[in-house]
Amino acid sequence: MKYVYTLVSSAADYYLEQAFVSMFSLKHHMPDAYVVLLTDDITQASFTGIRKEELRYADEVISVPLDASYTQRQRSRLLKTSVRQYVEGDYLFIDCDTVICRPFESLEPLSHDLAACVDTHCPDFHDNPYRWLCLRHGHLLGWPIDGETQYFNSGILLVKDSPIAHEFYRKWQDNLIESFSKRILMDQPAFAKTNYEMGHIVQVLDDVWNCELKHGLRYLKDARIVHYLTTNTSRNKGAQVFRLNEPDLFDEIKKTAVIPAEEILKGRPVQLRHDLIRKHQTV
Repeated sequence: MKYVYTLVSSAADYYLEQAFVSMFSLKHHMPDAYVVLLTDDITQASFTGIRKEELRYADEVISVPLDASYTQRQRSRLLKTSVRQYVEGDYLFIDCDTVICRPFESLEPLSHDLAACVDTHCPDFHDNPYRWLCLRHGHLLGWPIDGETQYFNSGILLVKDSPIAHEFYRKWQDNLIESFSKRILMDQPAFAKTNYEMGHIVQVLDDVWNCELKHGLRYLKDARIVHYLTTNTSRNKGAQVFRLNEPDLFDEIKKTAVIPAEEILKGRPVQLRHDLIRKHQTV
């Protein structure tokens, strides 16, 4: 089993620092885990000085040439939908804005071609708080999303090295490029359409494998992976429920390439601001 991250980044953002922290937390719990970092050629050229030091938990770095006419966000999505093409063997794909909470179990052997957790921890798509947005994207992409009962989060993906998984990724990227033409920049709408086109092959992973902190606080105690979501970062640098949603921590890592391990791993691999939970809890 390989553990795969994708990264499109520049010195102006925190994406490399987030990947650095996530890879560190993975290696902390599983020192022998084989970590693959898939990046694009533009990002690869930025790996100098301190930024190069932040790659030290990656066992393999693969650089993929991408058309520079695409925006950074588009290149990030294109890279994510091409992982199956460049990585051999079964893998667990992990978004960068995550922290690993404990050693993994029950991932091998793979019994499904592709598995993911349901989005926002809602088993029934009708209860998804972003259903209106998902429906709008589905209508723009021209498929009957209204009849769907499940909608998946693509932040954590368990993927088999099988012909079906390879076909899924090819269709996913085709649908993503169509999404760009509709001004949809997210990869999940294309993922959902692909799952529909392929007869709903995506299987359900237990919620603990992708604990979306904003929606799944009830899964935190048993979480394998916490997905703290970069969109939760404070706009005014105020205190957040989750320490990794505060930019000052990544500002310091960006300067030093040193992770404050005790702060991130103290007690639990996540540090919650308990006095703010009641204010921010949305579950």
